[in-house]
Amino acid sequence: MKDFTIAIAEKKIAISALFGSSERFCRDYLSEGEAELAITVTTSDLKRESILLQKTAEQDDEQTELNPPSVELLAILRKLSEGLLEHQTLLMHGSAIALDGEGYLFTAPSGTGKSTHTRLWREHFGSRAVMVNDDKPFIKLTDESVLVCGTPWCGKHGLNTNICVPLKAICILE
Repeated sequence: MKDFTIAIAEKKIAISALFGSSERFCRDYLSEGEAELAITVTTSDLKRESILLQKTAEQDDEQTELNPPSVELLAILRKLSEGLLEHQTLLMHGSAIALDGEGYLFTAPSGTGKSTHTRLWREHFGSRAVMVNDDKPFIKLTDESVLVCGTPWCGKHGLNTNICVPLKAICILE
């Protein structure tokens, strides 16, 4: 087991992982101090995720073969998503960008153009635009506001920043 702590959506989470690659994946989110949530990944979790991946691939007429460290990352994300619900924080599928410190989230089915939109915003607005997350940001509800927060689960482009910014708008692309 590899134990480490991350900070996501203003919460510290202790993770006990089977593979050291999970800590490396979360390197920009590593944190110190007492955790508010604990996640332990077991071989049973890997089997569960593998079965779910296989079912999804069969439904989509695709083949999928992920190695155990990649499956572990999915198991961590699932447990993290479930645990953060108790802290008024939920996972979204979308591409989130901050412009002048305010967050904008583009959501739609895969392939619709979410990443294209945020890329165009970065090109147009330059340094005023900061990528929050390009695939799986968290939305955190507080007494004062709604925040969009980065995570290391950021899709094929690897675009994310470990920040939380006030969410100004959610744009549903068609």
